[in-house]
Order: sequence, then structure tokens, then C-alpha cells
Amino acid sequence: MNLKSTTALLALVSALTIPNLASAASRDAIDAMRLLNGANQMNNEQQDAATMLRSKAGDNQAMITMADTMTGDFKANQEAVKALADSRKITLNEYKKDTAANDEMSKLNGGAFNAAFFARSVRDQKGAIETFKTASRSFRNDRDMQLYIGQTLPILKANLAMTENLQHDAAMGSSENPANNRTSMK
Repeated sequence: MNLKSTTALLALVSALTIPNLASAASRDAIDAMRLLNGANQMNNEQQDAATMLRSKAGDNQAMITMADTMTGDFKANQEAVKALADSRKITLNEYKKDTAANDEMSKLNGGAFNAAFFARSVRDQKGAIETFKTASRSFRNDRDMQLYIGQTLPILKANLAMTENLQHDAAMGSSENPANNRTSMK
């Protein structure tokens, strides 16, 4: 093989390889942007849900504790999302509030609110856990994303367990008035 042929072959291999490497890096950046924007949306939704839960909890201490835990967990997670996005120069999308769903929930009280809230929370939390499990596999070579995902999954699982426990307890009956989540006066 002469020098001209070798140079042409190297140019061809480079032309075919470099776009693939750039394309893979670009895909990773797009995947990171998608995950962080999804987490941004989730964190804001969960903080809004916690505010609503707190306002509807009456004097149900378990629901008050759940609302406070959600607020703290998802506020802290949002700070991690912002820090990671900033480090990668990713601009997070503006939070899109689901006003229709929130309006529906805000019309409910007591047991009806509890049932709807817990069902929606369980569904959303299970979806978030699956998203983060999938992301963990996708970002296995990205230490920063693995660290973030590794810290987030246990929080999501703990919130799911807390929600499912309260959902189960509510189904079994409680001392609170099902109309307003207040302790019944005897």
C-alpha cells in the first residue's frame, strides 16, 4: 500500500469514526438534558402535591408528616438537579403546572381526596422509579449522573413506600372523619 492510499484510508476511517463519536456524545448530552428536565418537572410537581396534601391533611399527623417529607426531599433533589444541569451547561425547561389535574384534586376533600391523591402519587412515583432505573443503565459510564441517580432512587422508593403505607392505612379506616381528615369529636 502506498502513502497516498494509506492517507486516503485513514481519512475515510476518520470521517466515519469521528461523527459516530460525536453523535454518541451528543446523544448522551441529549439524554442527560431529558432526564434532568424530567427530574425538574417531577420535583416541582411533587412540591406542589406536598403543598396540596398539607392543606388537605386536616389534623391527620401522618399526612402532615408525609407532606413535610415530600417538600424536603424534592426541594433537595431540585437543588441537585440545578447543580448538575449548571455543571453541564443545560438550561432547564420552565415548570409546566398541570392545572387541570390540580384543579380536580383541589375540589376533593377527606377520604375522596386521600384516595385520589394516593392513587396518583403511587402511579407517578412508580413511573419515576422506572425512569431512573432505565437512566441508571443508560448512564453507566457517567459518574456524575450515576451519583445523582444513585442518590435519587432511594428517595423515590422511600416516598413510594410511605405513600403505599398511608394508602393502605386509609383503606383500613382511621380515626379521622372521612369528610375532612379531622379527628372525630366524640
